[in-house]
Amino acid sequence: MTDTFSDYVDCTPLLDDREALDRFYDEHGYLYLRGALDRELVRTAAEQMLEGLIALGHAAPGTTLDTLTIESFEAVDEVAMHDYVKYDDLWNHPSTLKVWEKVFGEPVFVFKSTTIRYYPSAAGSAEPSFLTPLHQDGFYIGPNKDFRTAWLPLLATTRGIGGVAIADGSHKKGPREHVVTENFRRFGHAVRGIPAEEFGADEQLLFSPMEPGDVLIFHAFMCHKSIPNVSVNPAGMRMSMDTRIQPASSHRGFNALTPWPESAKDSSKGIMSKITGTPTTTE
Repeated sequence: MTDTFSDYVDCTPLLDDREALDRFYDEHGYLYLRGALDRELVRTAAEQMLEGLIALGHAAPGTTLDTLTIESFEAVDEVAMHDYVKYDDLWNHPSTLKVWEKVFGEPVFVFKSTTIRYYPSAAGSAEPSFLTPLHQDGFYIGPNKDFRTAWLPLLATTRGIGGVAIADGSHKKGPREHVVTENFRRFGHAVRGIPAEEFGADEQLLFSPMEPGDVLIFHAFMCHKSIPNVSVNPAGMRMSMDTRIQPASSHRGFNALTPWPESAKDSSKGIMSKITGTPTTTE
């Protein structure tokens, strides 16, 4: 598998065409919606993330989103950062819910668990271990698999700044084997990912630069991975966040109902139980 990318297809024109929207999603496993979310709400979340980085001592007072840089993602207290970013105000804003309901064609429930990311440039360094290998969110999250992941940038991304690459149509093959991948680690634990032999040479990776207000929505069995931030001249920050959304009528599992700070570091529950291999009945 080589890291050469084609662009996401902009599906925004399909939002008011239920049949065409569902047809594209069923075939490709994702929807890329350009400018679908309120840019002011996204900007507010970015400013809250900046506020947290300043308050926790990782950026100097007076730093702006245009001048922000930090030394290390791993040096930041991830749990403490969640006190600053009021992401539920964005995810559940009436204008955002209207988008989700157009995507699903029915009322939705937005997961209580959100991941926030603030990655400085690692140009010239080894690939950061905190990035995620090729994987499917449906491996980690359950028990029902009718949720969709929503990923959005808080600042504009470029091919250098990175983001998330998705494998067009890969959801149609269903769940894949995930094995321990020592090069990728979270909270000291090796993260499971899809081995190269499980990913077909004909499965095309997609990745496009994105602007605040854009959102990428994809299937629980979509194969996807992080693209590292290797930006230079200037070196930019990758600031993004992601959550999961499901039909309101569906079963709500552990990760749907539990905020990230309460679950992510518990090796016996939720996502972390899959990372560590700890037996659990909690999903």
